[in-house]
Amino acid sequence: MKRKTQFLSGCCLMLLLILSGCAQQSHKPLAAPTLLPGTDRNMLTAGYWISRHPSPDALVLTMEQITGLNRHIENDLKTVTDITRISVPFSGRDLADALQKDIDRLRAKPRYLSSGRQAPSAFYEHLAEDMDMVAIRPATHSDHGPDYGPDYGVVVRFSDQRILPTLEPLYGDPSEVDFDALQNNTLELGTPLLLLHRTRDLKWTYVRSPSSSGWVESRYIARCSPEALEDFIHPEHFVVILCPKADIYRNPALTYSEEYVQMGVRLPLIEVEENAYQVLIPIRDSQGYLVRQQGYVQKNQAGEGYLPYTARNILQQAFEMLNAPYGWGGMYGEQDCSRYIQQIFATVGVNFPRNSADQAMVGKRVAEFDPDTPEEFKIRSLDQATGGIAVLYLKGHVMLYLGKAGLMPYSIHETWAYRVRNGDKDLTYKINRVAVTDLDLGKGTRNGSLLERLKSVRMVQ
Repeated sequence: MKRKTQFLSGCCLMLLLILSGCAQQSHKPLAAPTLLPGTDRNMLTAGYWISRHPSPDALVLTMEQITGLNRHIENDLKTVTDITRISVPFSGRDLADALQKDIDRLRAKPRYLSSGRQAPSAFYEHLAEDMDMVAIRPATHSDHGPDYGPDYGVVVRFSDQRILPTLEPLYGDPSEVDFDALQNNTLELGTPLLLLHRTRDLKWTYVRSPSSSGWVESRYIARCSPEALEDFIHPEHFVVILCPKADIYRNPALTYSEEYVQMGVRLPLIEVEENAYQVLIPIRDSQGYLVRQQGYVQKNQAGEGYLPYTARNILQQAFEMLNAPYGWGGMYGEQDCSRYIQQIFATVGVNFPRNSADQAMVGKRVAEFDPDTPEEFKIRSLDQATGGIAVLYLKGHVMLYLGKAGLMPYSIHETWAYRVRNGDKDLTYKINRVAVTDLDLGKGTRNGSLLERLKSVRMVQ
């Protein structure tokens, strides 16, 4: 497989080291104040930033132009993949090598289990045996049927995607339980998949999704033909989820909910009813294959088709998730910094990559900075960016630019912590949510402020 099979969480481990310094400090993070330094309560609504925007309702891109941008992300940047258009066969040898590298990388330094004890060699050896890599054929072909793959499937329930086929977490530090080294991504109901390999006990399947690869519990996958997958993921009519979490009901009275989906998820539309959208949802039958059934989404939680791509709509969607908890790689059913950006722009139809470094390549470059670039130059460069449609990239972190209040630039982002200088050491303050911050946050600390660490600015257009 030419594409890297392991997905590193958009807010990667480097963010933990940069923002919190937990690897260098023994103290427990302190609780951040509700109103963060440099902000006031008026800044915590979309309207505050919309009122400062030169043209909040101007159409940034038409749907045709968004299609062109998505094509560039897929064909040129190669960071998002249309599963139905992947060429086969795959190299089984490359897949086996990639799976072995995942194990070797993880066991190269001490990791800790949920019990607090260090993961022994037997832990990895057991998983390697269950992964059955010797059974991966030199090449896998789609015409060999479901036992040989690659086959196709659809996620039928919100699922963790893991680097190794186990729900047991691995921590770099037994006290840092918010950062599971095995958490790769989360996959929403309806996510299309290429199925590449299964564990010996068939309980886990190694999959490729449009933006990441990893292990998913087989019980959450419905196998299907390429034609059935195409019909499901490219419907003529669809709804887009516009709230942080929307319930999927199984009855029109909206009294029986068994699952939810997150902002930006697209579902095929069957019919518009008085208080709900009737949508198509994937179900797994007793043999593990796709069955399509109807579900219902409240009208106030979704919209027909994509929102027009305007700064107003992006800002409103960003603030819909204000204070939403942080989730490393999607842990706990939440989102990290790059997943947050991905969800916001999905509501207007932009297919952002999952990794923050990949997201930093999307759109038109405004500016790029080296470590020695003066802060004043960076602030002047941000005059060329427009709030709501510009993405700011730091190593291991990504933020949505809001604009300036006075001379100070501000952003909204899903973040875990920041640092404050206290004498000869840094103190860590845990935010753990979507927050509005100025770019001076962290100034004076060992690693510097957000502005000092800013590497690039891009307009998503």
